Formats: sequence, C-alpha cells, structure tokens
Amino acid sequence: MSTSIHTYLNKYIPSDALTVNRIFVTFFLRNTYHAVIYNRLLSQLVLNEGHKDFLYITFISKQFQKSNVQTIDLEFLIKLFEFVISPSDRIVNGAIYTPKQIRSAILECCLGKYIPEQLNHIRVCDIACGCGGFLMDVAEYIHVKTGKTFKNIFKDNIYGIDIQDYSVERTKILLSLLALTYGEDCDFEFNLMQADTLNFCLESWNQDYTSFDVIVGNPPYVCSRNVSKQIKNKMLQYEVACSGHPDLYIPFFQIANEMLKDGGVLGYITMNSFIRSVNGRSLRKYFSSQKMDISIVDFRGYQVFDKRTTYTCLFFLNKGICANGVKYVVDEKGLIRMPFEFREIPYSVLDDKKGWNLNENRKTEKIEAVGIPIGKYCQSRHGIATLSNKTYIFRPVSEDILYYHIEKDGLNFVIEKGICRDVVNSNKLNSNVDFASIIEKVIYPYYMDHNGKTCVIEEEKMQTNFPGAYQYLKYNKNILLLRDKGYTQNYQTWYAYGRTQSLWMPKYKLFFPKFANRPLQCVLSEDSDLLLYNGIAFVCDSKERLQIIQKILESRLFWNYVVKNAKPYSSDYYSLSGVDIKNFGVPNFTEKDKRHLISLDSKDEINIWLKQFYE
Repeated sequence: MSTSIHTYLNKYIPSDALTVNRIFVTFFLRNTYHAVIYNRLLSQLVLNEGHKDFLYITFISKQFQKSNVQTIDLEFLIKLFEFVISPSDRIVNGAIYTPKQIRSAILECCLGKYIPEQLNHIRVCDIACGCGGFLMDVAEYIHVKTGKTFKNIFKDNIYGIDIQDYSVERTKILLSLLALTYGEDCDFEFNLMQADTLNFCLESWNQDYTSFDVIVGNPPYVCSRNVSKQIKNKMLQYEVACSGHPDLYIPFFQIANEMLKDGGVLGYITMNSFIRSVNGRSLRKYFSSQKMDISIVDFRGYQVFDKRTTYTCLFFLNKGICANGVKYVVDEKGLIRMPFEFREIPYSVLDDKKGWNLNENRKTEKIEAVGIPIGKYCQSRHGIATLSNKTYIFRPVSEDILYYHIEKDGLNFVIEKGICRDVVNSNKLNSNVDFASIIEKVIYPYYMDHNGKTCVIEEEKMQTNFPGAYQYLKYNKNILLLRDKGYTQNYQTWYAYGRTQSLWMPKYKLFFPKFANRPLQCVLSEDSDLLLYNGIAFVCDSKERLQIIQKILESRLFWNYVVKNAKPYSSDYYSLSGVDIKNFGVPNFTEKDKRHLISLDSKDEINIWLKQFYE
C-alpha cells in the first residue's frame, strides 16, 4: 500500500469499526462486483450514494487513482482492514498483516498431506485470527481441492477465535466476500468466536473450539513490557510461560498443542526469539521433555513483515509423533523454497537453559565446550541507566578550572566539575572512531560511603556543594519526573538515576558495542572513574584477563560465532548481549599461552593461533 494511501487513511477515515466496515465493503464492491447482493451481512453494509459517509468512497477512489493501484482484490482489502486497527490495539493485541506468500507456505505444509476426501472433514482453526486472512486461504484451498461449497466449508471446516469483536466481524465480512467472488451469494453460518484464547485452560471454555486437525496462524506480537498485569497472570497458567518475562506469543504454542487432536498439525509464522531467549527456556523444555516433532524455518534477520521490524520463523508441529530432535533450516533471504531441506539436531545435544544452538550446531558445540564460558571468565556490565540521558550527559561548550559550561533552551548553565564523571557510549565503537572523541561528561549525583556502597547525594548537600548542577537539574525536574511513565516515587530522590546499575565499575574495563555489523574493535581502559552508557563492557580487577578477552573478541573466529548464533538485526547487525555470547568458550591457557597471545598484534596470526584450541 502506497504512502499516500496510508496518509489519507490515517488522516480522514473515521475510527469506529462499523463505519470503517461500510466504507471498505462499499468501496470494494463498487470496484469488483456490480450485481444485486442477497447476502444480508454484506447488503446491510453497502452505502448508497446519498449516505453522508459515501463521500469517503469518492475520496478513497481518487487516492487509489493517484497511487496507480491496479488491482483491488481481497488481499488488498485484508491489508486495509489490518491497517486501520488502532495503534493502541496493535500494541496490546499484537495484530499484524501476514503476507500471502507466508500464509500459502504454511497451508501447503499443513494441508498438503490430506487427500480431497480427508479435506472434506478436517477441522481447521486460527486461534488468533485477526481479520481472517488464514481462514480465507483455508476455505479457498478446500474449495479448490474438493469442490465443496463455501457455505458448507464455513459450517463444517473452519473455526476462528479472536479477542476483538471487530476482528471477528471483519472475518465474517471477508469470508462472505470470498464466497461472493466465487458466485455464492447467500447467508452463511460461521464458527467464529470472540474470546481471549488465554482462557482456554478454564473449565468454562467452549468445547466446540478444541480437538482440531489443523491449527494455523500468526500468534500475537506483544513484548512483555506491553503486556498488562492481568494478561501476565493469565499467561502464568501455562507452563511454557514460566521463565523470564515472556512475550504474549509464547503460551500460544502450548494452547495450540493442547487444542490439537493426536496426529494434528500446527503451522505458525512467529517470533524466533524463543530459540535462544531466557523467556523461552520453559518453552524449549516443553518441546524437548516430550520429544515433540517440531520443524523451524528460521528467517533470522530477514524482515517478513512490511514496515515492522520483527525476527521471525515458520514453526511446524506434528502432535503425537515422537522425534529424536529439532528439524531446522535457515532462510535468511525469505525465499521459502519448498520442500524445505531440514536437518535434524538431536534433543540430546540441545541445552534448554542456555538456548538451542541450531545454526551450525556442531561447530558451535565445539566452541562452547572449550575451557570456561566467557560469561563466567569475566563479568560483563551494561551501562548506567539515567532514563534521561539528554539531561545528564553533555558535551560542554567551554570550561574553566571549576566548571563546565553548557547551553540548553537558549540558557547558560554552569556545572561543577566535582559532580561530573567521564562517560562513554561504547556502541560507537562499531565505527572507526578515536576513543577519546566519544568520551562525554555525565552529572553523577552519587558518592561512595565508608562501606564501599554507592549512595545518592542528599538534596541539602546538593544545594550547598553543587548549586550549579542542582539548579540545572531543578530546571529539568519536570522531565525527570516523567521517567518510568511518571512512577518515580520510589526513586531515592527526584534527581537519582532511573536504575542503580553500573554506578560503580572496577578499574579495568573492556568496552565493545552492544550491536555490530563487523568484526569487533574493543578498547581496554584503566581509568577507574570512567563510566559507561549504552554498549557493554567486560570488567575485571585483572588487566591480563581483559587483554586475553580483547584478543578473542577481536578475532575472526569469535565474529563467525556471533554471525551464526547471535540474534540478527537488519543491515547485517548482530546482538552482543549476554545470552548471545556468554557461552563462548575461553581456553584454559597456560601462563606461556597467555603471554604469547597478549604479545600477538596481527589479526591473522591471532586467528591462526586460536584455532588450535577450538578445532
């Protein structure tokens, strides 16, 4: 859909669901179907030219002409309906349009094994159906393969569940329009239920919506921070959602499995984070403990969804079949070439707690079996969390012996040097920069007491000892009080940082970026007062340990490990957070080995020398 159509819909289309349905149905039918309509659901939605909302039809038509849209088909209508879902609903419920190519691949894998006689009798469900794209495809697939009428398909074969009543209504509309395009113009009986699928475990659940032969769909894309407390409590009823901070999609695996008959098939397009994430531990254990027959087509960094950054995979499960391992294939270009050439990784070599190494499993297992995991060899630290970096972190416009001078909103402020520390954003190390050039200043309203504990400076002492910094922070007080969505009452004081992490760091620090698209360039610092924001650092009281880690992190061997195992992002970036690298093995070097590795300067020499310990 073009940008101009997006802009128009955002700006002018009313927000109430009924009006939207009327506008889109009328627009679609005027462009594709010109006979009298007998289906009551559709006929009641058609606007006549005298209706006050008919003007929208004219305006939309003009926008489409300007955008040179050639075909207005049901697929385009699905996109329109998915687009006008309110942003708040999209955040809470995770609604997202699934491309036709993805839906077709899932259906071929799930329905392709059934002969026409079997297709006549199977029960297929989408348990988070949205506007019904998957159900439309299922209905059309069965109709084409068997010749069965849509009226009977809707009655006998397809089921849908969604938490939003307008989604259920739009599914009915789209299914009716599908039938209409094939010449069936009558009223239909649907198996579509407005309900929260998380309630499946309750005794009150409608038993008509279980014991399915096939479940397909796209479970909701809602990260844990956007999940309400009420929904979190519902999620905890499922064993797969009992580790870390689970995203909303995770319990939909268990629910689907329990809704299927033995011999049933599940096909999802879903997040791939469960393969390695902490919040996927319980889910991985759920699969491995029962040796479930699952297959994963991992898109890794490839972006399946238009204008939505997500990291996804195709997931298939055959219920009741015991498997030796996980079938896995990588499709980093989204080619979706079928049949998929899976290779099987035995459950016996997969670690549910650490995360599954599925991509080039044998090499990864060898590397991680060496010596001691890097996460145990040295502690890593993320940076300070002020939750308002623009307030605390600055580059002075000038300075004198006692003060830094800064400007904000056209005003000049003086900040006492005694309350400031140097701070660095090590994410900038992914570029070729001079380390000194990325060092900034941060207002640090803390001191260390005689027990070595970091404490916030009391407000009275702030006013007395650092009046310039205090006045500057007071000028920004309203901004600071908005941190954590305004829930700052538990802060030690209103100018304290939002979190207490990394307020103190050991003398020796090895800085590197949190995300990188090239082999690493790290910086080892001996400045005991230097702080970090963004990025990551390994910290230690031993300089030698960090020198060894620096040689390893900057090696080609380590970068290859990252590319194959770390979470991928767009533009060939990879994550270097703890879960992605913490299991990389550091060899048990002898003292002679350590001295030799530290002495090496050539990257090629380092790579060649390190390989002997990993191969």
